[in-house]
Amino acid sequence: MAQLKPQKFTLENFREQASWIGNLFGPLNGLINDLVFSYANQLTVSENLYQEIKEISFKNNAGNFPLTFRTKFASNPKGMQLIYIYDNTLSKCATQFPVVEWFYDNGTIKITALTGLTAATNYTIRFLVIYG
Repeated sequence: MAQLKPQKFTLENFREQASWIGNLFGPLNGLINDLVFSYANQLTVSENLYQEIKEISFKNNAGNFPLTFRTKFASNPKGMQLIYIYDNTLSKCATQFPVVEWFYDNGTIKITALTGLTAATNYTIRFLVIYG
């Protein structure tokens, strides 16, 4: 894709409409600038998308479940994807991702099981929570 090269709207280019069009140019130029900025890989999940990334550190013991966290949006998530898992005990990224069992309850996600993890091991995990 070619690089975007926006032009700024100025009163000099619209002299006949200068009496009323000047108030439009500030917001219009701002919008164009924001759009160019977003297409330059500047969109973030936390500020721009109806999604969120949550990170949890825990020890994998049956007594530590359910793992819970408050959601950013007051809406039932459409899905939740495990996107990162780090084995803090062995100081390395895990090579297999577990199966996640979870449900949404009044602004809270409750993870009832993470099948496939080593017992008594400390993990840090990140989830991408997607809303609809």
